[in-house]
Amino acid sequence: MCQPFEQFCDQVCSVIRLPLAKRLAREELTAHLEDHAAALEEQGIEPEVAARRAVEAMGDPYQIGHELDRCHSPLFPGLTALFTVLGIMLILVSTVASGLHQTGLFAHNSLLPPSCTLPAQVNETLVVSGSASGGGTVGGYTISAHDAALVRTPDYPNFPSRLEVQASLSVSHWQLWLDNLELYEVPYTWIDSTGATGEAYCFTLSTSPLAASGYLAIADPTPGAQWFTITLGKPGDQIILRIELEEEVPFS
Repeated sequence: MCQPFEQFCDQVCSVIRLPLAKRLAREELTAHLEDHAAALEEQGIEPEVAARRAVEAMGDPYQIGHELDRCHSPLFPGLTALFTVLGIMLILVSTVASGLHQTGLFAHNSLLPPSCTLPAQVNETLVVSGSASGGGTVGGYTISAHDAALVRTPDYPNFPSRLEVQASLSVSHWQLWLDNLELYEVPYTWIDSTGATGEAYCFTLSTSPLAASGYLAIADPTPGAQWFTITLGKPGDQIILRIELEEEVPFS
């Protein structure tokens, strides 16, 4: 294991009392750190620097350790295991009931929310289909892009109809101490095939305890552009997405 990763995991586990919880935490944290560092290295960052930035993005190791320790008390390990099994059974039963009857614990939010379909809004019109790729880990959250499209928005009283490039996004995490990531809070910048640049914006459409889905949008894309490279996050903690349209953005 990389030394910064090992040191970080040692610090987290130093305040976790249950041996099983220590082992699981070490495995999970190591996997996230390795994924984040690998994504940074793909951007040309040196491995040592990438490892350090991945550790810094995780936050205070002792705070994480205390949160995990509270979730896995060693005082009653037998009861902890029992409650875990009962909790899993409740989730499974509620999920099945929700799917059959649209009632129960997960009547409105499933464990994994449905992916965003494009156009993102029902009153928008598809102009050109496309594809989206790329993703990685930002601050402990895994973000990935899926479909893409050029759409035309409808006329609104204060917002006339316009063209908009959209890409569906999914966000997930397995750290129970984290809240869902609000996609609109992440900085997005783009450059297209014509050399034009700008900022994109994003909306969250549905959430669940461990995941969320939404879409990214580039308003009034440059006529003649066909591909877009989008950078998400802040310097040192960024991922790259790419959108390719089947045809160029029309001039009208």
